[in-house]
Amino acid sequence: MSWVESDHAGELAVVSAWLATLLPWSVSFATNEGVSLITVRFPVAMFQFLFGADLNVDLLVPVWAAPGLEGSNAALQTAYYVWLAGAVLVGVAFLFSLVYYSREDAVERRLPVSPVRVMGGLLTLAGGCLLVSTVRIFQSAPGVAIPVGAVLVPLLGVTLLGTHTQPGEQA
Repeated sequence: MSWVESDHAGELAVVSAWLATLLPWSVSFATNEGVSLITVRFPVAMFQFLFGADLNVDLLVPVWAAPGLEGSNAALQTAYYVWLAGAVLVGVAFLFSLVYYSREDAVERRLPVSPVRVMGGLLTLAGGCLLVSTVRIFQSAPGVAIPVGAVLVPLLGVTLLGTHTQPGEQA
């Protein structure tokens, strides 16, 4: 049984990629002796907010610069490299969604498999990377990491992989 009607599977694939691009995949909270750090991680960058201390912290850190952050231990650096892999996959899914949205018929004719399944595979892999990265951050950084998109993105991907296409489309 499919969760989505085959008539709307393409639209769900496109919207899923856009959600994966725009949603934060992780939000972290850490507090120590009156100093609080909130980190919101999006696929391409993270925002850090420090309260209760007069320290300099980078407000915006792009994904490719995160492994080199001061104070990152080896486990945290690994988590950031896995995040980079997930970000690349989300980027590919987003670019594919733009092409699929603008040229749906051409994409469906040229691909040997359903574009909905392609998007499902990309989002499942990307979400898996983001989920692994969240677990690594939770294990190696102080505070609590809450997976937002890291849970939603693979669920969307698996939903797309299980979606049945119309009989005239590739399965």
